Amino acid sequence: MISVCILSLAGLLSAIIIRKDKPEFAIMIIILTGFCIALKIMGIMRGTIEEIKQWQNVLAENVVYIKLFIKLIGITYLCEFSANLCRDSGYSALGSHIELFGKISIMMAGLPMIKTMLEMLVTSSQ
Repeated sequence: MISVCILSLAGLLSAIIIRKDKPEFAIMIIILTGFCIALKIMGIMRGTIEEIKQWQNVLAENVVYIKLFIKLIGITYLCEFSANLCRDSGYSALGSHIELFGKISIMMAGLPMIKTMLEMLVTSSQ
């Protein structure tokens, strides 16, 4: 946790100092800092995914829902990370498009779960 805060502050201060002379390098520093933080997040998520995979014993035949859950989390984080990088670089319209793509991707990935819930409602009402 502390290492990410220190990395963020170092990247931010470096970008602020360099922005006066070379603004294009400042953007590159911010992007590089963002990627380093993303790598740290991936390390943390690896442990989280392993924990979630252990839930397979509890869910038995419903393992599909765990895979869907992991997929939805991945889509959310990747799209938000990419959109924020675009905004930081001055391309907020592209960031908005990435967020829209993420929302539609999450909706499409969740359709099988909605279908299953509707089928359960139909069979329980009969």
